[in-house]
Amino acid sequence: MIVYFNGKYVSLEEAKISPYDRGFHYADGVYEALRSYNGKLFRVDSHMRRLKYSLTELNIKLDDINQFESVSLQLAEINKILPHDFSVYIQVTRGVQFPRKHNYENNPTHTVFVSVSKLKDNSEHLEKGVKIILEEDIRWTRCDIKSISLLPSVMAKTKAVNLDAYEAVFHRDDLITEGSHTNFFAVKKGVVYTAPLSNFILEGITREVIIELCIKNKIRIEEEYIKVSDIKNYDEFFITGTTTEITPVIQIDDWVVGNGSPGKLTRVLQKYFQEHITSFN
Repeated sequence: MIVYFNGKYVSLEEAKISPYDRGFHYADGVYEALRSYNGKLFRVDSHMRRLKYSLTELNIKLDDINQFESVSLQLAEINKILPHDFSVYIQVTRGVQFPRKHNYENNPTHTVFVSVSKLKDNSEHLEKGVKIILEEDIRWTRCDIKSISLLPSVMAKTKAVNLDAYEAVFHRDDLITEGSHTNFFAVKKGVVYTAPLSNFILEGITREVIIELCIKNKIRIEEEYIKVSDIKNYDEFFITGTTTEITPVIQIDDWVVGNGSPGKLTRVLQKYFQEHITSFN
């Protein structure tokens, strides 16, 4: 596999970081993940805007963010992934600092890494739906930053997998925030609900698309917290993400939602999303 590492295209084996990289010591860095449809990166401008926001919030100065579009496409070509759809992973850390110390200095030499991989088939999840679990949100209070400090999400996702679930969805003080790597939506009486943007959730790009599609198609959508204590009063649920797309939720912990099949409005939104992808290309 060929990756992009600090300005060069190199083999994965050649991409080595210093043991004094602040990303390694302190998770002092950010990442971004995006995907392609038919060889074209989806919502690349939105992803780059979010990456810039994360970098700015951590005071990491990176001049040429727009390089990542051409780098990603070049990697897909070099690795002979095209014409298959692929995902892109971008990571930027503050870089090397020696000797090790907690406070950082403005370091112009950041560690920049980009890789691409062929997307796995998720059609079964999209068609049949998935089980999720609810977990207390123990993450830090700047979830709006796409930080590489992901241990609570890693622990929650692993617990979900061990319980034969697809995703863990977090809640704080009875309010559902988001999944370990997804945004969470609920439907009640034809109205779509999702948590409002705040420091407790990431501004998901697919979340953004869903809101646009609801507005365009005159489906009422409310950015309003969904309560755990009220969860069984909703009719249907789905989670969204770059590779998750719109995945129906048919079971939450031990509770089977409705008749155990994807909801009607979820299906409608899946259809609108596919039409959006087609028009995008």
